[in-house]
Amino acid sequence: MGCPQGSCSGPALWNLVTNEILQELWQENIAIQALANDFVIVSQAPTKIKIENQIHVAIEKFIKWANKNKFQISTGKTQYILFSKLTRLPRFRWQGEPIQRKHTIKYLGLLIDDKLNWNAHIRNLSTKSFTL
Repeated sequence: MGCPQGSCSGPALWNLVTNEILQELWQENIAIQALANDFVIVSQAPTKIKIENQIHVAIEKFIKWANKNKFQISTGKTQYILFSKLTRLPRFRWQGEPIQRKHTIKYLGLLIDDKLNWNAHIRNLSTKSFTL
């Protein structure tokens, strides 16, 4: 069941399965990206309501694909970051569970903060360099 991690055929089989969701037609202002088993849904909208609706549609599409392929998504690791000056923050849910908003997220080894000033990443690198 599944693809054994570290197997020779694992990456090719994973690519075959994930290609389906990556090639899906997404509504305007929605994109999906993946590296290995990390997926990112990116959305842009001018209002709280529009971004909530767009993300809701994208999440439903992703859940349908995950269920079809019998993937379990770790809702505890699912989070979002908002690059916006909206005064009323959007709220997102994954199958009824609220998705936690973060001011800084780690993605592919980079710490990305919601102000896009890279301070968190630079601080992290600085701390690592002094402890090594």
